[in-house]
Amino acid sequence: MTRRVIQLIVICSMVLASVAAQAAGFGIYEFSARANALGNSVMAGKADPSSMALNPAQLTQLEGTQIAVGATGIYPKATVEIDAPAADAGSYDGESTLWTMPHLYVAHKLNEKFSLGIGVFSRFGLGTEFDSTWPGATDVYKVQIKSVSINPLVGYNITDNLSIAIGPEIMWFDFNLEKKQPLGAVFGDTEMGGDSWGAGLSLGVRYQWTDWLSLGASYRSEITQKVKGDIKTTFGSATLKDTSASGKITLPEQIGFGINVKPIDKLSVEVGATWIGWSSYEELTVEFEGGPFTKKSDYKDTWRYNIGAEYNLTENWDLRASYVYDNSPLNGDSLSYMVPANDRQIVGVGVGWHNETWSVDASYSYLFMADSSRSVEVSNADTTKYTQDAEFKNGDAQLVALTVGYKF
Repeated sequence: MTRRVIQLIVICSMVLASVAAQAAGFGIYEFSARANALGNSVMAGKADPSSMALNPAQLTQLEGTQIAVGATGIYPKATVEIDAPAADAGSYDGESTLWTMPHLYVAHKLNEKFSLGIGVFSRFGLGTEFDSTWPGATDVYKVQIKSVSINPLVGYNITDNLSIAIGPEIMWFDFNLEKKQPLGAVFGDTEMGGDSWGAGLSLGVRYQWTDWLSLGASYRSEITQKVKGDIKTTFGSATLKDTSASGKITLPEQIGFGINVKPIDKLSVEVGATWIGWSSYEELTVEFEGGPFTKKSDYKDTWRYNIGAEYNLTENWDLRASYVYDNSPLNGDSLSYMVPANDRQIVGVGVGWHNETWSVDASYSYLFMADSSRSVEVSNADTTKYTQDAEFKNGDAQLVALTVGYKF
């Protein structure tokens, strides 16, 4: 069994390394079908293996050995409408692509006091792509951010009602950006990309106040990624520059809270909030032989609010629904086409089936982003800079998830 679990972790890590998604900033919060259906309102109430991604202390609520594996499919779209200058005016649709985000969780209760667990999931990702000839191409026409978090945990029951968990978060991070490069009278193509490993700390606490009221809180630290890779500039089939590069990015810390109540035996309702310290991401600076490339961001700290309800319809079936409001971290003074996300709202529904050994959860969520205006600096072929006045419109995404669990 141990060999099979290790194989599952390796396979899931390899698949996760090939995915990305649109989100507020470039944070990802889709950790399982049940969590998606509840809008991540799983920090304090009934636990399942994926709950450790939201609150590590939920690990202590799981009995025996449990495994959960699944994926979330995300289909986003958005339109950029450029108003000025007149030469660039028009409506430009981003490429619509189905992104797939797998997840894997393993939990094992050692005894009445200690539990062990590991989660493999993604917390940061981004996929934005336009036609390479669109007017904003000197800012960006394709960007992908991918990450994989491997999060081993140790949980401890301090008392019958109070539990904690702690563990390192080991993260692989990959960045790739493509843009048009002014070359005097024509445009070339510049691609920069690289990856790195970083590590941070995750911890959580859970308190069962009464039979009908429980509280949860979690913390994930900043993770600094020192990305190493290459920058390549081409014109047609000719390579004009191909050099090594390195950059640094600080991914934000997060603090989450949840309060779960059971007004009746079959119904639980949880409200929660998560603070994300996006201000740590001030800029992306890439050092290479030709000098530094700097992408200003000046993100601002944000809050994400959620409410979810779960109703035990029968002994084997559960119904779920949720609502999420997610603030955008974008700063009006440092805007780019790289990140399309504005303030967004998510409505989710789901269903779960379970018996003593197996569980199957499915969910559907609809995400819609508020329209927002922005001014973005771009360049002519002769390197002259000018500003485009644009608006991101009609941004939305459909999310479908499936998770299968097994108890030993």
